[in-house]
Amino acid sequence: MTARGGSRSIAAHHGAAQKAIRDGDLRQAHEHCLAVLAIDPDFADAWFLCGVIAAGNGAADKAADIFRKAIVLAPDKAEYHAELGKQLIALREPREALTAAATALSLSPTELPILNTLGTVFSHCGEHEQALVCYKRAVLSLETRSERATGLSRQWQADLYFNMAASLQFAGQFDSAEAAYEKAIGLQPHMFRAHSALSTVRRQTPANNHIERLEKLREHIATPRDQLHLGHAMAKEQEDLELWQESLVSLAWAKRSQAEQVAYRAATDADLFSGIRSMFSPELFARLANTASGCDNREPVFIVGMPRTGTTLVEQILSGHSQVYAAGELLNFPQAVKRLSGTASRDVLDFETLERATQLDMACLGAHYIDSTRPRTGHTTHFIDKLPLNFIYLGLIKLALPNAKLICLRRDPMDTCLSNYRQLFGVNFKYYHYNYDLLDCGRYYLEFDRLMRHWHEVMPGAVFEVQYEELVTNPEHVAKNLMAHCELPWEDQCLSFHQRKASVATASAVQVRQNIYTSSVNRWQHYGDAMLPLYGLLKSAGFYS
Repeated sequence: MTARGGSRSIAAHHGAAQKAIRDGDLRQAHEHCLAVLAIDPDFADAWFLCGVIAAGNGAADKAADIFRKAIVLAPDKAEYHAELGKQLIALREPREALTAAATALSLSPTELPILNTLGTVFSHCGEHEQALVCYKRAVLSLETRSERATGLSRQWQADLYFNMAASLQFAGQFDSAEAAYEKAIGLQPHMFRAHSALSTVRRQTPANNHIERLEKLREHIATPRDQLHLGHAMAKEQEDLELWQESLVSLAWAKRSQAEQVAYRAATDADLFSGIRSMFSPELFARLANTASGCDNREPVFIVGMPRTGTTLVEQILSGHSQVYAAGELLNFPQAVKRLSGTASRDVLDFETLERATQLDMACLGAHYIDSTRPRTGHTTHFIDKLPLNFIYLGLIKLALPNAKLICLRRDPMDTCLSNYRQLFGVNFKYYHYNYDLLDCGRYYLEFDRLMRHWHEVMPGAVFEVQYEELVTNPEHVAKNLMAHCELPWEDQCLSFHQRKASVATASAVQVRQNIYTSSVNRWQHYGDAMLPLYGLLKSAGFYS
């Protein structure tokens, strides 16, 4: 075959592979890529398309390796670096993903899909300002072209506006976020996750709400997730209008189908928590204290507790200090435990993984965790890791990072359970599945309380507890105690968190832009008799005696 003939054959197979991927025929695409590589083993885009195929088949590890091969052959292709970053997020390697995304952005990409992918990668890494740079560039390009010129579907465009709206909301740009969510809904009226997100951007009023539009969408529900998002949107807006009973009815309807699908069992969590209490015994701590020492790094401040109990408020107060950086809700410690324990289960958290983790080199575990947070951390004396469910790992955290500061939020049990029930957590995160039923929220709270009492028994003085109600009624006093616990000198700007512009990537993104308020205290009393079964459960366990 002549060189010219080979080039024509490569071009034909390459074009056919691209078309097959667009058509969703990954097997055919793979055959064409192999034909290209048989002629030219260094044809970078054939390797790249093989990576796309591997990613499409759910093989993130393989896809990342293939993308790296393509990058060696063509290091100036922004798309290759962007797609590598996307797979590294799937592999729970945010540090490497951030490096890949930064490299891609430095190559000044203009293609809309690349910019959207980069925005997603930056967002998953907690770099919301960088994510906004990418999304805004993509939207500007989109709005200066015709739909035909972009060749992108209305669904794709709606996803772009949704992604940008979420980052705008995290950044506190609520008017712009609202407009972007409306753009997404205009393109895809049945985009239920956009409706639920839109309802949270501001407080709804009798003159300005979406309840009528939401009610009309009931007949278009196609999946349990649609129902979950629509029902939560309705409940949020009804609550804003002080339609308390209607709000609870909407929540129950929202969660019904999804609850049936996930089939959560409170007994499963109870067994796990009981096992943790047995495993992390006084004898274990005594044995490890004599045979092992952890990493002596003093940077981390862990803020834990049940979700929706004021963890973000404490994070914002502490991160106002000149020596403290808020790194966000990091999954790094659970992932470090899972990776180093080497267990085969698909779950990040299970009894076997925790049991194996107690046999690890604690200094290695602590150092691995610290290293995994770079380069986001390391530029201040302290950084905050505000993953609420790290309360489960407090024993390991204390052993691996004995100099870390541990802070736990406490809130009235009824308000805690209601706030968890009201929250729309990530549907793919199984550790929040208890929140599909109000009484299951109560059962989970009781397990949380037992575990926290256990940590205090086996690690006396290790965990500093903050009572939410005291924090919002006497913020300066509590804030000064927090600073003292963290061995930080007082700085007045710590109580001016609502004036800062830093992104807040949690469900509390709207609330922390406001000054401290007490209106959430005893919120549960608005809901009347519907709360009595939960009250009875908690009272029988020793609360409200």
